[in-house]
Amino acid sequence: MTIKELREKRAQLAAEVKRMSGLLTGDKTAFTAEEQAQWERVNAEYDSNAAALKIAERAEQVESESRSREDRRTLPGRDDMGADEARSSSRGNTGGNAAAATEEDRSIAIQAWFREQCGHDLEERHVEACERLGFNPRRRNLDIELLPTTRHQALTAAFRNGHQSGAHKRALSANLGSTGGVTVAPGTLVTSLEVAMLDFSGVMQVADTIRTPSGEPLTWPTANDTSNSGRQIGESAAVTTLDPTFAGVTWSAYKFTSDEILVPTELLEDSVFDIAGVIGPMLGERLGRILESKFTTGTGAATPKGIVTAATLGHTTASATAITYDEIIRLEHSVDPAYRNSAGYMMHDSVMLALRLLKDGNGQYLWRSGVDSDRPDTLNSRPVTVNQNMASTIESAAKTVLFGQLNKYKVRMVNAIRLYRLVERHRENDQDAFLAFVRADGNLLDAGVAPVKYLLQA
Repeated sequence: MTIKELREKRAQLAAEVKRMSGLLTGDKTAFTAEEQAQWERVNAEYDSNAAALKIAERAEQVESESRSREDRRTLPGRDDMGADEARSSSRGNTGGNAAAATEEDRSIAIQAWFREQCGHDLEERHVEACERLGFNPRRRNLDIELLPTTRHQALTAAFRNGHQSGAHKRALSANLGSTGGVTVAPGTLVTSLEVAMLDFSGVMQVADTIRTPSGEPLTWPTANDTSNSGRQIGESAAVTTLDPTFAGVTWSAYKFTSDEILVPTELLEDSVFDIAGVIGPMLGERLGRILESKFTTGTGAATPKGIVTAATLGHTTASATAITYDEIIRLEHSVDPAYRNSAGYMMHDSVMLALRLLKDGNGQYLWRSGVDSDRPDTLNSRPVTVNQNMASTIESAAKTVLFGQLNKYKVRMVNAIRLYRLVERHRENDQDAFLAFVRADGNLLDAGVAPVKYLLQA
């Protein structure tokens, strides 16, 4: 049977399994003898079909890889592989051995993709690295899958729980060391890209990040029962109905781009140049900047709703140009006690400078540096996150400080970052252009009790 026929047969058998499982409804908890025999037969056929389909798909994959190597040798007008390809083909392709590959292999494989896209020769080390990884450098574009939610959490934890002076190094260690390294060629690029985005996005350092495979609207239901309370009643007294307030917060998938990154041909031809080590941070920094801006002050109208936009007024200062210790305390206590656990501050670096000079009633500075203990800096014993997209000047009507459970802000990232090469656009300058796209959204999960509040200058 062909793969198509096997897949069609699998669909028929799956439908039959589902139909028969539906027979056990109501009071019926077991099959009849005839139904049991049919159930066993259908499941056996399904298992047999699955095994046959797996073999057929593997055979098709091997044949496709073989044709790809053959096309590369015989494609008219292409002599860029030469003896390298002949040596590669004589060794064959086992489908890759990512487990045995090194970080150097992954970096070289990414370099091979860039050089291949530009029509430059691949050295034997490029071909061997791609073979070890089972990576095809001829692909016209790269879909760079972002780190899974759990591995991204390891990165954010490194930023969130340590002092920023060493966060970058810890983040790389947290991702590569604890997980044994990445297993696909774009892994080095992914890691540097993710770390760069965190470097340039204070919101993403403290927010919960959700990774979804597709971009359909994602609704997070909320329930607010804080206005309801139980009551004491007499014997045989009737109870009443008290319904909580149900609602939901929805995340979309807005598109963002790094715009073009121009790479001179000379750099691509340099066999020592680590293209992945440069392109990754560039992409991450550009995407980190735009995401940070939207996640901070986005209006929520066909764009992410920023954390400042979604926050609630906590306290208004007496002065338009100053912040006092008492006002910091009032801001803290404007947040419900249930949300003051694990709460923190967020502000611009210029505002942080002003607050570092604040003292309590005993003349002690409220600010505590955590650099010696590799812990975050704290204000009034609360961690502080720097966000350069917040108000930089203490002036009238500025929302200068955020306080609350900052991880109630949820960032939704969709599927993969798509990396493209623009073939002819900058040819007259002997440059190659690369750009990336990603889809994301952000919003504050607020059931009605305002987990994050802001300080407003009078």
